[in-house]
Amino acid sequence: MIKFEDFLIPSASLGEMSPMPDIKNVSYIHAGYNCSDRVTEEERRYLGKGMIDTMLPYKLQDGYDRERKPRAFHAAIVENDHLRAVFLPELGARLWSLYDKRHERELLYVNSVFQPANLGLRNAWFSGGVEFNVGIKGHNPLTCSPLYCEVADTPEGEVLSFYEFERIRGVVYAVSAWLPEDSQTLYLRCRIENRTDSQKHMYWWSNIAVPETQRTRIIVPTDDSFLCFYNQNHYELDKTSIPHALGTDVSYPLNLAASHDFFYKIPDGNPKWIAAVEEDGCGLLQCSTDRLHGRKLFVWGSSQGGRNWNEWLSEPGQAYIEIQAGLANTQLEHIPMPARTEWSWVEAYTMLEGDAARLHSPNWADAVGEVSRCVAEKVGDPRTLTFPEESSVTDRRIVQQGSGWGAVEELVRGESLSRYHAFPVCASDPETAGWLSLLRDGTLPVPDVSSDPASYVVGDFWAEKLKSAPDSWYKYLQLGVVLYASHHVKEAEASWEKSLTLAPSAWALRNLAMLYKNEYNCPERALDLILQARALLPECRTLAIEVAGLLTQLGRHEQWLSLYETLSDPLRDTGRLRLYKALSLIALDRLDEAREIVNPDFRMSDIKEGELSISQLWFDLHRKLYAREHGAADDNAADELYPLPRSLDYRMHVVKKKA
Repeated sequence: MIKFEDFLIPSASLGEMSPMPDIKNVSYIHAGYNCSDRVTEEERRYLGKGMIDTMLPYKLQDGYDRERKPRAFHAAIVENDHLRAVFLPELGARLWSLYDKRHERELLYVNSVFQPANLGLRNAWFSGGVEFNVGIKGHNPLTCSPLYCEVADTPEGEVLSFYEFERIRGVVYAVSAWLPEDSQTLYLRCRIENRTDSQKHMYWWSNIAVPETQRTRIIVPTDDSFLCFYNQNHYELDKTSIPHALGTDVSYPLNLAASHDFFYKIPDGNPKWIAAVEEDGCGLLQCSTDRLHGRKLFVWGSSQGGRNWNEWLSEPGQAYIEIQAGLANTQLEHIPMPARTEWSWVEAYTMLEGDAARLHSPNWADAVGEVSRCVAEKVGDPRTLTFPEESSVTDRRIVQQGSGWGAVEELVRGESLSRYHAFPVCASDPETAGWLSLLRDGTLPVPDVSSDPASYVVGDFWAEKLKSAPDSWYKYLQLGVVLYASHHVKEAEASWEKSLTLAPSAWALRNLAMLYKNEYNCPERALDLILQARALLPECRTLAIEVAGLLTQLGRHEQWLSLYETLSDPLRDTGRLRLYKALSLIALDRLDEAREIVNPDFRMSDIKEGELSISQLWFDLHRKLYAREHGAADDNAADELYPLPRSLDYRMHVVKKKA
């Protein structure tokens, strides 16, 4: 049975998207990596391939807050007498809950709140449930966006599908759910359609959150694993045997103090599965057909920083880990998907019930063997999982709209994006309305110069359409964005300069500033331009943050503090701007004023995964305070006297004291 209900949950607001395009502002997609000698040349074949330079055409989702209020999300529910699966179509079709009725047991980690944080490609991300990540290393660009939701009738029962057009890779992806009438297993068919004439670098990881308890054990059918360590904007990839590594049994996540990724190497030809089991021998089993051959464990770690991250994403006392299933060996790679190709696979999610003694045996082979027995008993051979055929569908009906971009792209290509799913034109969609006008009559509507750009596009097709459109400041603003995304940096600069001659705008000035900062390494010129932009839009949070970043980078601390005092109350209360204020106060030895900001109650909503700015600010301040109080610097003594509060600790690594 498929039904639709409201799902009430305490929720922070996603807020407004940033109006500014990504001009090398998203550091995550530029992160590098190193490999140890244990990683073979064959295993490195796709590492680093298919990386992107910008998140364009997407706008960043960075306007969220931490004020939670009850909110009713639309929920799509697939249910029978054994299981109840809850999907949230408005939030990337996240599989939010999978509840086993017979055992009265939740199989996933269900977050008690919806709290966006800075862990996603477009910034906003939230923990809990099963997230379906497509296209680009990291989280799905649409993880906090609505997807199309469709119900299809088949002789084997109803199928619930979620789908969208992913704009960076130019592909359609879909997740379909099927729960047979008497089944204890939920089946998902995931599909990617590349209906273009070009090869795409592709990525997929189904990201499954499960509760982390003292005795949670992760079991996979292998003894070998890649091991990924985190550094700030950098990854270190190594290999290890399991379950014993790093001086402990790493199949028990709480044995790990720091954040790690284990990418398990399941031998070719072996069934692909992963299980999270608890002390009583019960837990979640996920398995799939062979195309989804990678498996992974992510842990935040049991250190203070890892515990704080868990609670930052939820509430005190909550903790989770992620088990994942992907197309490749690791998440540092994209694999080539040929032109005019369709990939699909079937995943199965079910409750695992096994012999607790064997599942927690110190003999790894016993634990693997017991899960293998449960897999065979519950789902059979994962390599032969099936799903209702598309040819058997007798009727389809869309029950929730996604974005208008699929319809626009179909008009651009002159053909359907999908063999299975429709993208109806939505004339009232504010993001696509202007581009539909450009397609249909060659004109791009020109908004007021102070209004946020509704959206951005990329690609040669749009560059030519814009060049042919009537002149306006907005035409050249948008053309510059398209040219920049295509790596024509000088041409983008000229287009934004042309936009300014037709009408001064904060948008063109800011984009030029980011070119000078991030492409030309001319921060002084960038500062001049960004200050001009901010003068035109003094209430724009993005501009204020970028101004603060440049002023502090250049050591203009007095100038930044003076400007800070002119900001409106909402901007002065912004955590990131308060961090920049504290940074300048410390630089000027105004330590007592800085102490009023840098305290255990300090919060910065957009603290980024792996970012160390808050802890560094604490140490910088208190080392200076110690030196002032004791007449001499002693960093170790200062750190011991003023330990970093848990609420400010976002470090993902284990910190060793200086010798």
